[in-house]
Amino acid sequence: MSNPFADPSHSQGMDSNPFADPAIQSAQHSTHQEASYGHYASNDDTPTASKLSLPDSIAPPAQGQGDMSSRFNDLAKREQALAAREAQLSAKAEHIRKHGRNNWPPGPWPLIFHDIDQEIPEQHKSTVLTLYRLWMFLIIVLLVNFVADVLLLVSGASNGGADLGSGIMYVPVIGILSFLTWYRPAYNAYMKEASVFYYIYFIFAGFHLAFSAYMIVGIPSSGSAGLINLISSFGRGSILAGVFCTIATAGWVMQGLASLWMYKQVWAHSHGEAGHTFSSAKEEISMYGIKAFLFKGSTVPIQTGGQA
Repeated sequence: MSNPFADPSHSQGMDSNPFADPAIQSAQHSTHQEASYGHYASNDDTPTASKLSLPDSIAPPAQGQGDMSSRFNDLAKREQALAAREAQLSAKAEHIRKHGRNNWPPGPWPLIFHDIDQEIPEQHKSTVLTLYRLWMFLIIVLLVNFVADVLLLVSGASNGGADLGSGIMYVPVIGILSFLTWYRPAYNAYMKEASVFYYIYFIFAGFHLAFSAYMIVGIPSSGSAGLINLISSFGRGSILAGVFCTIATAGWVMQGLASLWMYKQVWAHSHGEAGHTFSSAKEEISMYGIKAFLFKGSTVPIQTGGQA
C-alpha cells in the first residue's frame, strides 16, 4: 500500500528539489550572466576607447618635427663647413704639387716658404711680425726716396743724375739684401732658436743701422734725399722736391729708430731669455757647417735652447 504522505513527485521519478527543474536552472544561469555583464559594464577599469591614452613617445608630431628640422639645419651647416675646408685643403695641396711649398713672394714664382703663424712660436710672433712690417716700411721709404731723387734731377740739382742712379739701384738691391741678410735670419732664429742665426742678424742689422744713418744725412750724389739735399732743395726754391726730401728724411729717421729698437729687443731675448752665446754659434757651425745656415737654413734642426 502506498504512503499517502509521500511526495507525489517521487512517485513520478522527479527530484524533490524544486530548483532542480531545468527551466528554473536555465533562468538562474541567464540571470547570473546578466549580473556579471552589468558588473563589468559599470566598472571604471573597463578599457573603453574613451579611456585609452597614447604613450608619451607617440606624441603629436608638431614639436618633434621642429626639433628634427633644427637638427637637419645644423647638420647641413656642418656639412657645408666640412666641404669648404676640404676644398681649401685640396686647393692648397694642388698648389703645393704644382709650385712646391714655397709661398713668398706672392705671385707665380714664389721662392721661399714664409708663414709667421705656422712656423714662429706663439710668444715670438709679435716680434717677428714687427720685423716683417719694419722691412716692408723700409721698401716704402726706398720708393719715396727714389721719387725724391727724380724730383731732385728735375729741379736742377747739380748732382741730380748721380742721386737718381743710386736711388734706382737702392730699391731692388737694398730691398732684397735687407730681407736676406737681417730679416730672414731673425725669422729663422726665432723659429729654430739657433745661435748662429741670431749672430747673422746682429752683424747685418748693424750694417743696416749704419746705412740708415748715412741715408738720413743725404750727401749729394749718394742717392739719398736726406737732410743736405732737403736743405738744398728749399734753398733753390724747389718746393715739391723739398717736400719729398722731407718725407724721405722723416722715413729714414723713423725706420732707423725702429730698427735700433728691434735690434735691442732681439739682443735682449737672445742673450737673456734664450742664453745664446758666440760659443754656441760656433758649435752649431762646426756641427752643421756654415752652408747649412746660409743656403739651407730651413733644414737646420730646431734647437731647444741656446746650445746646439
